[in-house]
Amino acid sequence: MISDKKNLFVNTVALAIIQILNYVLPFVTLPYLSRVLDVDKLGLVFFAQVSMDYFFRLAIFGFDFSGVRTIAINRDDKEKTNLIFNSILCVQSIFLIISFTILSIFIIFIPKFRADAIIYYFTFISVIGNIFIFTWFYQGMERMKFITILNIITRIISLVFIFTFIKTNNDYYLVPLFNSLGALVAGIISLVFIKKVFKFRFFIPQKEDLISTLKYSSQFFFTKVAIALYRQTNAFVLGLVVSTTAVAYYTSADKIFWAIFALYSTFIGALFPYMSKNKDIVFFKKILKYLIILAIVFSLFLILTSKVLIILFFTEKMLPAINILRIFALSLSFYPFVDVLGYPLLGAFGYVKETNNGYMVGGIYNLIGLMILYLLNNITIYTVAFLVSSTYIIIFLHRIYYVNKYKILQNNEV
Repeated sequence: MISDKKNLFVNTVALAIIQILNYVLPFVTLPYLSRVLDVDKLGLVFFAQVSMDYFFRLAIFGFDFSGVRTIAINRDDKEKTNLIFNSILCVQSIFLIISFTILSIFIIFIPKFRADAIIYYFTFISVIGNIFIFTWFYQGMERMKFITILNIITRIISLVFIFTFIKTNNDYYLVPLFNSLGALVAGIISLVFIKKVFKFRFFIPQKEDLISTLKYSSQFFFTKVAIALYRQTNAFVLGLVVSTTAVAYYTSADKIFWAIFALYSTFIGALFPYMSKNKDIVFFKKILKYLIILAIVFSLFLILTSKVLIILFFTEKMLPAINILRIFALSLSFYPFVDVLGYPLLGAFGYVKETNNGYMVGGIYNLIGLMILYLLNNITIYTVAFLVSSTYIIIFLHRIYYVNKYKILQNNEV
């Protein structure tokens, strides 16, 4: 148990660094890009990222949940983990091909995508790179040191290219290219590392193994689809119905919100494999107390500093994003528990269906809300922000219901 907690600490630190790279490090370039690019071009870059996230969710197919769990449970069995890895790799490769085909169809037949085809293709490269980084594998093996160092190197490379070559508004198309190249390099190196260090063989598993892998992860995939319905769909709809400028305002606030939340999600991500193996409720409840305090503190921090943060990272061009960030800040006081009561708790105790259904309920609620707003001709950056914040409340209440129903936290009292 002591060694497991030591691994938990090490992997929490590693995941924290990765989350900083994913959510915080972009804020090194965002002030620069906000000054160099017009709002609509910056919004176009954001819109392409949001659009490609759908393909990422298809290609990852829930393995960032199921893969972590199956690897964590079987990590002492090399042959088993090798089979799991290859099964997931094959399935993801198939979905990458499908994703690229769908994207090409969109570009050929939809004018909005065809007009900026190069932006979408460049952004899609990041989907390929991020899939082959195999973070789920290292997370399940609780071996995050290498992937952390790799992320640092490749992110720095991307930063250097952005600051060196993007000088005017006409260089906007290079932003997704430089972001994607870092991810692609990381993916290639990660694949080589798994081959050399873990001594894995690459092979095509039996059809039965692929079907079993696909079937098991499908429940997690639909969870990811549901999450996309309230995470990415709102910005996507704003881009389709309103403008890429609206996407720029909305996404600017959204990026700051998730950068703050990354401080929680790093630990939550590391806690999942630990709880899956140890079912340590006493430890979980101790951690939960600190998370409650931090949630309130960060919520107040965002509310009070929203104007400063928007101007600091996005310049005065993005002033409409201030009130969006304040709306998001209100939900920060409870949203962390949407995740922490999910897979680190309900999912780790086998209540996968209930955990996934919470995301499904939230996704459907958000989708219906968007439809109503569209019919009322009332889709704006502010109404959409209120909608997604209320979605978090719905999922939170769903979590609380099942935690109480199964009396999970009533066992092993501290």
